[in-house]
Amino acid sequence: MKVHGSINASGAEAGPQETLVAAMGKPAFYPKPPAEVTHKETHISHLFFVGDLVYKIKKAVRFSFLDYSTLAKRRLFLNEELRLNRRLAPSVYLGVMPICRDDSGWRLGGWTEPAEYTLVMRRLPEKRMLPFLLETGQVTAAMMRELAEVTAKFHAGAEPAKGVEPRYWPATVAQQWNDNLTELQPFAGSMIEDEALRAIQRLGDGFFKEHSELLVRRAAQGWIRDVHGDLHCDHICFAPEGIQIFDCIEFDSKLRLCDLAAEIAFLTMDLDVRGGQSLVTPFLRRYSELMNDAELAALLPFYQCYRALVRGKVHALRAHGAAQATAYFRFAARLTWQPLQPFIAILCGWTGTGKSTLARELGQRTGLQVINSDVVRKTMVKESGRQAVPLNQGIYSPPMSERTYAKMARVAEKELEAGKGVILDATYGQRINRERIVRLAEKHRVPLALIHCFAPDETIRQRLIQREAEGKDVSDGRWEIYLAQKAACEPISEIPSEACLELNTEPPVEQLARACERFLRLRVGGQL
Repeated sequence: MKVHGSINASGAEAGPQETLVAAMGKPAFYPKPPAEVTHKETHISHLFFVGDLVYKIKKAVRFSFLDYSTLAKRRLFLNEELRLNRRLAPSVYLGVMPICRDDSGWRLGGWTEPAEYTLVMRRLPEKRMLPFLLETGQVTAAMMRELAEVTAKFHAGAEPAKGVEPRYWPATVAQQWNDNLTELQPFAGSMIEDEALRAIQRLGDGFFKEHSELLVRRAAQGWIRDVHGDLHCDHICFAPEGIQIFDCIEFDSKLRLCDLAAEIAFLTMDLDVRGGQSLVTPFLRRYSELMNDAELAALLPFYQCYRALVRGKVHALRAHGAAQATAYFRFAARLTWQPLQPFIAILCGWTGTGKSTLARELGQRTGLQVINSDVVRKTMVKESGRQAVPLNQGIYSPPMSERTYAKMARVAEKELEAGKGVILDATYGQRINRERIVRLAEKHRVPLALIHCFAPDETIRQRLIQREAEGKDVSDGRWEIYLAQKAACEPISEIPSEACLELNTEPPVEQLARACERFLRLRVGGQL
C-alpha cells in the first residue's frame, strides 16, 4: 500500500509515514493488544479500529483546501478536531496522544520527543449508524424529531460568526456557489447533464436576484454561525447513550461558518437522496418549532442544491463513486423544477407506447407526482391484478373510464392548489377527457403541455408480448387493445400545437426523458 507524505508546491513527496502505518496495523502496537486491527484510509487520514477504540492520524499532505504537511500543523488540527467534535459527541472524542519513535521503533506514548500524534476516539456501533438504519428501514419519525432537537440545541448555542459584514454576505455565498459550479465542469455531459447544469445555474441566478436582501438581513440577525460544516448521514449515530454527531470540519473555520439553513439543507438533502424522503418532514417540522425560523423554507431549495452539488463532486472524485455522484447531481437538477411550478404535463398515447415508463422517469427527474390512470382505476375498484377484459367492458367500461379521468383531474387540482406541478399518465384518446384538463389549466392559470407518445406497430407488438410474459405491469394493455385504441382515437385539436410534443419512443428512456425536459422547460418556463 502506498501512503503519501507531505506534498510541496512542486508535487514532490517528503516524509513518508509508511512505517508508522505498518506499525499501527499490528496488535502489538497497542497497550492492550486486540485480536485484530482494521485499517481504513481516506485521502487525508488513516484510521485504525482497535477493539472499542479508534486511533486516527492525519496524513502529511498539503492540498488547496488544507495543510497537514508539518507535525505542528497535524497536532494543531487534531486538537481542533477534538475540541470541536466534543460539542456534539463529547463521550466519543477522548484525547490526543503522542506517538514516539526510539531504537525499538514506533511507540504509543513514550518518553522521547513526539514524532507523530493520534486522536483517540470511542468506536461507535456500525449498526446504529444512520446510513445502516436507513438501508434497513429502521428510522422512525420519532427518531428524526429527536435528531431535530439535538441539532436545534446545538445551533441555538453555536458561536455567531465573527468578522462577517452583512452587506458582503450575499457576495460570499455567491462566490462559493460559482466556484462550485466551475469545479463541476469536468463532470458535465457525463455524470451531470449539460442542460441540468444550465438549469442549476439559472436557479442560482434567480435565488441571488430574489433573496440577496434576505441574506443580508439574516447575517445581521446572527443566523451565520460556527456549526458542524459537514452534517450528512454518514456522520450521525443513534448510539445507545444518545445521538452522536461527529467528524465536523476542523481544518478551515470558514467552511463551518454558514447560515443555519445551509446546514439543515445538507442533512435533509442527504436524507432524501438516501431514500428517506418521508423522514424529512418530521425533522423539519420539529426543528422549525424549536428555532422559529420563518424563512427556512425559502432558503432550503437553493442550499439543498448547493450541498447536493458539493456531495456529488466529492463522490465523483472517488474511485467507483460515479453512481453515487449521479444520484446527488440528479437531486440538484430536480430542485430546478420548483420555480417552474405549478403546471400540468400530459403524457398520452396508446397502450405499449412507453408513456408510463417515461412518466415514471420524468417524475423522478422533476419531483412531480405522476397520476397513472391504471393505478387510479384499480384503486377505485380495489383491484390490483391484471384484468384481461375487452376494451370498453368491465373496469374499462365507458362509465368507469369517465370516473377514472374525473378522479385524475381532481387529484391534479389538489396538487395545483398546493402550488405543485403534476404529470398525468393516461391514453387520453378522447377529446372530452383532454378538454377537462384544458379547463383545469385555464381555471388555475397554469401552463399545460402535452407529450404524445408513439412507436411503430411492430415495436408496440413486441413490447406488449414481453409485458404479458413478465406479468409485472399494472397495465392490462394487449395487442387487440392497442389496435382498438388506435382506431378510436380522436385528433388532438383543442391544445395548441406549440404546447404539444410528438415523441417517437423507440430510443432509450434516458434520451426520451431529456427531450421531454427540454420541451417542458421551454413550454412552462421559457428556458433552454
